[in-house]
Amino acid sequence: MKRRAFLQSMAVPTALLTGRSSRAAATSGYVVGVGHSSQAYGAARTAIAASGQFPSAAIAGKTVVIKPNLVIASPSTTGITTDPQVVRAIVDLALAAGASRIIIAEGSCVQPCPFAACGYGFFQNYGPAGVITLVDLCQQPDRLVPVGKPGGMVYQSMWLPTTVTGPDAIFISAAKLKTHLSVGATLSMKCLVGMAPPSIYTAPSMWPRQDLHYRGIAESIIDLNCARPVDFAVIDGIWGMEGEGPTSGTAIQADLVFAGLNPTAVDLVALQAIAIPQVTVPYLYYAGSLGMGPTSVTDGVTVTGDAYTPVPFKPAGTPPTVWHPNSNPNPLKQGQSARISYKMPQACYTLVEIIQDSDTTPGVVPVKTLHGWTQRPAGVETVVWDGTDNNGNPVAPGVYLPRVQAQYTLSGPINYASTILTLTA
Repeated sequence: MKRRAFLQSMAVPTALLTGRSSRAAATSGYVVGVGHSSQAYGAARTAIAASGQFPSAAIAGKTVVIKPNLVIASPSTTGITTDPQVVRAIVDLALAAGASRIIIAEGSCVQPCPFAACGYGFFQNYGPAGVITLVDLCQQPDRLVPVGKPGGMVYQSMWLPTTVTGPDAIFISAAKLKTHLSVGATLSMKCLVGMAPPSIYTAPSMWPRQDLHYRGIAESIIDLNCARPVDFAVIDGIWGMEGEGPTSGTAIQADLVFAGLNPTAVDLVALQAIAIPQVTVPYLYYAGSLGMGPTSVTDGVTVTGDAYTPVPFKPAGTPPTVWHPNSNPNPLKQGQSARISYKMPQACYTLVEIIQDSDTTPGVVPVKTLHGWTQRPAGVETVVWDGTDNNGNPVAPGVYLPRVQAQYTLSGPINYASTILTLTA
């Protein structure tokens, strides 16, 4: 499917992404390998081999960082965490390719990181002495990393652990096949949320990494993947989770592993395999539209390896989707007004405001409410900001975030979407 047709099929105004840095999406070359077996290690080896893209040639003498999904202390059979045998398959391939060091790294929502409870304890004595290390990312030093192109949807720079940002490291996402209450599905691109430091991105009395949600979790996922691109992606679906994922859904045995060089392509194939509509996972739309990978599984994606029958997963009950807002003009000069447009594919309540949230010291600072909670029909809404605060005073030049909050009922869960707007003198 061509990009224009895809945009039309999504019913998202092309203008909402105009002005963004992007590169042309490739129309061929995306290969996703599939392993179909109840044996996690064998399924992973089959999927990786079928992809034909494991970066063996680049690994010799390098550090390999493997990022599983170990969000809480649960075995993989619950559908919550990545099967350690899938990770072992990656480790064995990295050892065979001559990796000098292998780091299995996660920043779990519980502390200390529950490696042992998730079945990863054996790695402490696995392979050559001193080569394999289990690293709790929440205990590592962090540094501010620029968000590379084509990102910068809601962050211009992000804090990341130094463990995952080494210039010579090969970074592998070893994700879990799950539905998700906030973003529809948590796959290889979403797996990177676990490396954002909770000490920096957690708002007081809120869930870990809530600042990513406050700006827009789908957009934040894109920015994380641009700040630290994935070099190879694997998704463990031996046991997945349907319904109220990522931790409260129902385990489902799918006996599938997916692997490939491009995480967007791998995610799209995995999403199709569980029959979750692509339109319900906004970060995959953004990735395709920004040229980070294919726009759909028909956009030059070759699926190879074991045959399988899709296993429909029950979707999660997500809050309303709000597509990435657009501000025009941007940058905005003092004394001018900006027209802020966004699209809702469903009727819901929305609140539209201007906030500030520093990349250096994240924390939402309200600036102006453009309209309070209002019931809106599906479609595009446009509001105007005149560059003033809630008291009518002109605000100082700087970076601002026009932000939309959306919920189906005034007591229901909230979704957020924002965009970067620069105000100049």
